[in-house]
Amino acid sequence: MKKSHFLMFNIYCLLFTVFLWGCGDGPGSPGSEGSEKTGIEPRVVSITHSDPVGDQGDQWDIDLVQNLCEGGKAEKWGNDIANITFHGDQLNPNVASNNVLYVTHYKVTFFKEDPSFPTIEQIESGSQAGIYIMPGVDTGSFSFMVFDMNRKGNIYKDILDGIYPLNITLLYNMKIEIWGQDKYGNNFKVDPIIRMISITNYDKC
Repeated sequence: MKKSHFLMFNIYCLLFTVFLWGCGDGPGSPGSEGSEKTGIEPRVVSITHSDPVGDQGDQWDIDLVQNLCEGGKAEKWGNDIANITFHGDQLNPNVASNNVLYVTHYKVTFFKEDPSFPTIEQIESGSQAGIYIMPGVDTGSFSFMVFDMNRKGNIYKDILDGIYPLNITLLYNMKIEIWGQDKYGNNFKVDPIIRMISITNYDKC
């Protein structure tokens, strides 16, 4: 990503985080729920982005199109995954807890930076079995699919239809929300995760 795009990327991300803070719906605001019933405050300690090329760290460049590399070999391309590590903070550190929180479902919502950008349908999914949060220790990382080939195909169709140029960079604020239950059936919600994503035809050959 060029330096100018990187600067705009960070400015957008900062502004959107401040906006969500004011709405009471972003990281750092009262977004988690149910901790008083489970006795555990669930929080995210790390999140990274991975795609078929590999682990991209906390960089959220979404490659829209699969290209042919040198020699005619296809570029590695496919779904984009968020790798999330959790930690459970005991609300009463003087009382040992063996309670475990289990993630049951999650939602990914996309907020476009420009009203002319295509609308991206949100993802709502039950999580895979075995995603859990334990008190006092880090658990994970666990994989959550956040952008799939079908959504890339829908955007690329608009480009082929002449609605957008191929070299356009589409900026969206991505919000990941995660819910679950403890072993007693009490519900909880994790603070929403906010990231700016940049969607374009990246060369990842």
